[in-house]
Amino acid sequence: MSDFRKLGIPFIIIFISALASKLCSMYLPMMVTSSMFKVLMVAALCIFGASLNANKRRGGRSVVKKVVAILMIIFLLFMQLQLFTFASVANTFNFFGVDAFYINMLYIFCGYLLME
Repeated sequence: MSDFRKLGIPFIIIFISALASKLCSMYLPMMVTSSMFKVLMVAALCIFGASLNANKRRGGRSVVKKVVAILMIIFLLFMQLQLFTFASVANTFNFFGVDAFYINMLYIFCGYLLME
């Protein structure tokens, strides 16, 4: 059972995420699809990151980490949905070359932190 938790659950999450994104693109109108796809992607990446940390003990000792992770997820998601933008944050991301790949890595890391 331990091997299934370590390897099987993340694989199932990848499979379900791919299926959900395919169904989203097939059955939802195009105006809804782009926003819904971004939210679905963020949720899938965070759940995937959390599943990578599934074998650790879940304790309530690291509440500050969880709050910071949740705020970072919300902040990045709102920036990607263009609900608000900060010029200084956008300039900093451009200076360091932060693009969608690295932001996705941040989502996975935040999901990992949520289960710590």
